[in-house]
Amino acid sequence: MEKPEKVYLGEDGFWSTWLSKLLFTLISVKVWGLVAGTWISTHLLLNQEVIALGGQTYELSFSAAQWLTFNTTIWALIFGMKEVFRISEKKDKNEKAALDKRLETKEKVTAMLNKPNDPSTVRVNADGTETVGSEPD
Repeated sequence: MEKPEKVYLGEDGFWSTWLSKLLFTLISVKVWGLVAGTWISTHLLLNQEVIALGGQTYELSFSAAQWLTFNTTIWALIFGMKEVFRISEKKDKNEKAALDKRLETKEKVTAMLNKPNDPSTVRVNADGTETVGSEPD
């Protein structure tokens, strides 16, 4: 799977490149996941809320340890998976390059073997005689 070409806004200056990187980062699902997870957990840490459902009351809150564990886990998972995908992509590119090189080598070998001047090439003439390599007819 090929990556789409990167798109930059405006000229190729530093600030336009920085702005385009910022905009494309802001539309990323990872960013929204981190922002939402951090915001909700911080809200639950700071505001002790009690809700009633079906005659039962539930306390919605986080302790400091739960907040730290939750946020550390979420951030580590997202950035860890980002690195896993980056390593996997690099491995795929290296494997493709190796396969392309191997294919190119096979094509060269095939071309060398199919040359009429190759002494290992044997042709059978119409009269039944064999011609080896570039031997005159």
